Amino acid sequence: MRILQIGILLTIVVGLLSLFQCEGNPKLQVSYSTDIDPIFSTKDCKLCHTANVNPHLDLTTYEGLMRGSDNGPVVIPYEADNSLLFLKVALETPPTGARMPFGRAPLSQTQIRLIEDWINQGAKNN
Repeated sequence: MRILQIGILLTIVVGLLSLFQCEGNPKLQVSYSTDIDPIFSTKDCKLCHTANVNPHLDLTTYEGLMRGSDNGPVVIPYEADNSLLFLKVALETPPTGARMPFGRAPLSQTQIRLIEDWINQGAKNN
C-alpha cells in the first residue's frame, strides 16, 4: 500500500513539473536593458534611429522607443501582434514601410522572439 502511495505521489509530481515545461506556460521575463536594447545596438538600429539622425523614432533610449514615431506608438504593451516594432522586424512585408533593419540582414528568430515576448510581457523598462 505504501509503495502505491509513493508511486501516485511521484506521478503527480512528474506531471506538475512537466506542466511548467510546456510551451503555453509563461516564459522567463525578458529584460529591456539585457535583451532588447543590445539587439538595437548589435543590429545597428541606433545608427539611423536616434534623436539626432532620425527624430521620427528614437531607439537610443527606452523613453524614445516608447514615445513612438510621428505615426504614433510603435510598441503596444501586451500586444506584439499590434506593435509596429514587432511587425517591422518579424514580417518580410510589414504593414507599412520596409522590413527592418533596412538594408541589413534580418534579425534572427531568437531576437524576433525576444522582442515579441518582451512586448507581450508588458514592454517594461527593466
